[in-house]
Amino acid sequence: MSFHPPCVKNKLMKIRIKKAIKTLPQKPGVYIFKDEHEAVLYIGKATNLKKRVASHFARSADRLKEKMIKQITAVDFIRTKNENQALILEEQIIKKFQPKFNVARKDDKSYFWVFVSDEKYPRIWIAHKLKAVNYKLSVILGPFVNGRELKSFLRQIRKIAPFRTCRVLSPKACLQYDLGNCPGWCVKINHRTDPCKNIGRPQKPTPQIKLILELLKIYQGRSGRLEAYDISNIQGQMATGSLVVFQRNRPHKKDYRLFKIKTVFDADDPKMQGEIISRRIKHQEWSRPDLILLDGGKGQLSIAGKVLKKTSIPYLGLAKKEERLYSPYARNSIRLAALPRPVADTLMHLRDEAHRFALRYHRQLRAKNY
Repeated sequence: MSFHPPCVKNKLMKIRIKKAIKTLPQKPGVYIFKDEHEAVLYIGKATNLKKRVASHFARSADRLKEKMIKQITAVDFIRTKNENQALILEEQIIKKFQPKFNVARKDDKSYFWVFVSDEKYPRIWIAHKLKAVNYKLSVILGPFVNGRELKSFLRQIRKIAPFRTCRVLSPKACLQYDLGNCPGWCVKINHRTDPCKNIGRPQKPTPQIKLILELLKIYQGRSGRLEAYDISNIQGQMATGSLVVFQRNRPHKKDYRLFKIKTVFDADDPKMQGEIISRRIKHQEWSRPDLILLDGGKGQLSIAGKVLKKTSIPYLGLAKKEERLYSPYARNSIRLAALPRPVADTLMHLRDEAHRFALRYHRQLRAKNY
């Protein structure tokens, strides 16, 4: 067994750390500092792992930092897709290992959570997880790091999927109802024209509540099954349809499907989309979608609604011309660019992938016929 004096040991350790830093990617992620006993000393996040870790070993007047640096013998890392995912992962790992040099974020006070009440007419709101909640809850979704961006995101979502935020149902309409941000369940109840009587309990929420929750999951980078449909044809001839699937915000190509249009013979894209959605819904052996995205606006939503009316699957339309999102739950539409970047990029990628896949099949049919 070899023995090295402390000064030599420290020098060898510095060389080892420098080599470890050189291998780090210049990508987002979480880094973990460990001591010689594999105990976790510190956990941090970075948009550029290599640059951030290297900065820790620059000279510093911070005594606590210097004390930590002397104990580091290994550097581990976990890559993430973006900084937001890195922040969330950092928080989760800190809570698990409780590193002694992480003085902040050892509890839930730094992050935000979305709550959905367990009521016939569910309420949605944002709060810190440790804040006292007097409601029986159906869903808690989080954590979310950027509270300002989260609040802005929910304000945009309300325009296409109105939801309740008030603590107590009012006997009369409020401003949010007049603005179209709330379904106005209180008003409909008091007028005895309650169209929501079959909502059921939040364990089986309305499609619009499901839509809100799925958009929030996309925001976190952990979407469920997203399906998109598109049509490709020349004046109704050799019309083809595509179904593409994303899981956790990424293409899931083994579940892609192609369709030949069989019942529509003129250039009517909404009806063609309606046909392939109808055929898709009959495939009970395929996994159920958490959200359907259509290529188009109100016309496509109207046709799809007739097909999906007996399901509780939420759906949206994304119009190419103005890049606006439409839903069947409100008259308003919203600009895709107004949504957080992870959401806008995922929905655009999903729509464009459906278009690419349908067009490729259409071109194959044309090549066979000419």
